[in-house]
Amino acid sequence: MRYIFAEQFQKIADSDKKTVFMTGDLGFNAFEPLIQSMGPRFINAGVAEHNMVTAAAGLAYSGLKPWIYSIAPFVSIKVLEELRNDVCLPNANVKIVALGGGFDYAIAGPTHHALEDVALMLTLPNMKIYVPSFPQDIAPIIKEMSEHQSPSYLRLTKAHTTNINIPAFKPMRQVIKGDKLTIVVLGSLAVEVIDAVSKFEYKIDLWAVSQLPLRIDDAFEESIKKTKSLIIIEEHVEHGGLGQYLSAYLMKRGRVSPNFIHLATKGYQSGLYGSRDFYLKENSLDKKSIARIVEKYLSRL
Repeated sequence: MRYIFAEQFQKIADSDKKTVFMTGDLGFNAFEPLIQSMGPRFINAGVAEHNMVTAAAGLAYSGLKPWIYSIAPFVSIKVLEELRNDVCLPNANVKIVALGGGFDYAIAGPTHHALEDVALMLTLPNMKIYVPSFPQDIAPIIKEMSEHQSPSYLRLTKAHTTNINIPAFKPMRQVIKGDKLTIVVLGSLAVEVIDAVSKFEYKIDLWAVSQLPLRIDDAFEESIKKTKSLIIIEEHVEHGGLGQYLSAYLMKRGRVSPNFIHLATKGYQSGLYGSRDFYLKENSLDKKSIARIVEKYLSRL
């Protein structure tokens, strides 16, 4: 999704001369046009993410509109204190663009994986979180982020595509209609889930979540009321992610599903390194594992 981001961000940078882009020494073969067009407004902060966040906060205080960009754990976990103190508490207009959410950096290993970032960002005041489910979500998300004058966190992953007709971007939207089982998925893992449930035609009511904090769609509550079954799927740790966020919300609303499963990352059980597909399979988040779990679940309903 970084190429789509670069293309769409170019429009923002061209139309608003107060926009500043800061990178933690990343962007080769993607941001060259930005470098040419933005000139001194494009800043390579180097491998110094703590300084980059604080400098971005200073730019925001002076009336500029900084966007900072680096690998996801480097602009979330690594710089949490600076984000909290310099950006979120004073509600500074800083946009954080995190590349490689979940297992996207694969063979680079746990230091480059972002499995806790959504939970951390949700704890910060004034922070909005965007987790695109599909490549076509990037344009409306960037437009919304640019118009919103508060901290925002954009979790970019690889551009996973699907052949089905995708509805327009919403924080929460229905992607597939069904009447037996309600499934909610966070971000681009939606594509794997779509492939996994394709054989269960008309049985799966699939919802994609792309923004947090979340205002729950009334139709989603009706779906749970109808199916009395819920599976939440995310490429993120169980604690503090979409599963806990959504289940707590539903419990407060009295929408307790008698049949509930939360599929989340379990860590590095084998101790081995591999591709993103390898990690998804090890955590039962690959297409075959999800299909198997859904089929077993449906057989009990």
